[in-house]
Amino acid sequence: MAERKVEIVDEDGRITISEDVIAAIARIAAEKVDGIARPSAGVSGGLKSIFGGEDLSPNIKTELTEDGVRVEMKIAVEYGYPVHEVAQGIQGNVQKDIEELAGVTVTGVDVYVKKVVSPHALVGDSDEE
Repeated sequence: MAERKVEIVDEDGRITISEDVIAAIARIAAEKVDGIARPSAGVSGGLKSIFGGEDLSPNIKTELTEDGVRVEMKIAVEYGYPVHEVAQGIQGNVQKDIEELAGVTVTGVDVYVKKVVSPHALVGDSDEE
């Protein structure tokens, strides 16, 4: 299967951006939003809940189209944050960062909140390195 990528061609030449780069930008942009469950220092192998070991890191899919890229994210939100505000913040950050950093039009950002977690479930063992 061929690697999926975005190509930008202009008078100076061609720029090729891997779809993995678009997904990485989306992940970092989402993790800047207060209220999203994100890995904390000392937690390795992704963010795991102490209640069952489920990975709570954002799950990101991208779909390349002629018009740009559409992003789908499945996330977990920390209890106490307004879920809809966290999701809207993610939509705005992801669109802005992809368009500014990759120069690719974002046609949509779909956010699916799969879980609400207690902040206590996000605390890793501080003695781990």
